[in-house]
Amino acid sequence: MSRFLLKFPDLLRRAAESLLRLDRRWIFLFISLGVIVSLVGPFSIEVSITTPTARYFSAIDRLPPGSTILVSMDLGPSTLPELEPILAATVRHALGRGLRVLAMTLLVEGPSIGERIMLEAAEELNAMLAEAGEEERITMGENWVFLGYRAGGGAVILQFGEELRKAYPSDFYGTPLEELPMMAGVRSFDDMGLVVAVSGTALPEAWISYAGVPFGIPVLVGCTAVYAPNYYAYLQTRQIEGMLGGLKGAAEYERLISRPAGATRGMVAQMTVHVLIVFLIVLGNVAYFISRGRKRAR
Repeated sequence: MSRFLLKFPDLLRRAAESLLRLDRRWIFLFISLGVIVSLVGPFSIEVSITTPTARYFSAIDRLPPGSTILVSMDLGPSTLPELEPILAATVRHALGRGLRVLAMTLLVEGPSIGERIMLEAAEELNAMLAEAGEEERITMGENWVFLGYRAGGGAVILQFGEELRKAYPSDFYGTPLEELPMMAGVRSFDDMGLVVAVSGTALPEAWISYAGVPFGIPVLVGCTAVYAPNYYAYLQTRQIEGMLGGLKGAAEYERLISRPAGATRGMVAQMTVHVLIVFLIVLGNVAYFISRGRKRAR
């Protein structure tokens, strides 16, 4: 034991120097394994519900069944990990409550993403209805309509305030809106309960300026975490009713609707990576000071 104690400082120094020379690829592998285990394992994390999320949930939850909401799916592949869970949870919540969803996009990358989200949400809800023995089904044209993409940004939003058929005479599949049962009586913001603007860009500000302010329709915002601080002033002035910011906001919303999904799993992976990074930073600093202390002692 005494021999080991005499050699311990030297062993510690060597271990510290080996750690400082560690190939960074091992660190990447370590973090990758942590993410994989977090995503595939039966892990969960409790998230606290913040006020913007609670207001977002309440704005949709208090609408009477049969109300129409407009969902602008303005996202591309780069923001998909953060924004898809927000859209998926929003659409499932709305359709599950008997609301009618009118979806669209102002980004050229958005149509394929938006269509997939709508189809997957309808398929999941129909599977739940079938399992419960219900004959009712969520059908395109009656419960939801996907309009697709239109260029124009603010001009398109203003057209929705007067007559949406000026911007979209037909849906994404080329069917005239007049032939869709859901669109009977839905012509402008006056016939909608609220607008949900989800984007990793500044487009939600256009929805606030050109829809919420002039036409008085409530606006909800879903955005990436880095964009969230831009909208707190709008929350304070009630120019937006609620907000989901990034993966954390989506995970909170999944908890409120009692449907943990991609955001809840993503929060576990995110926490795991953060813990690993902090641990490696602390370990690297300890190794550095041990190595430097031994060199000074010489």
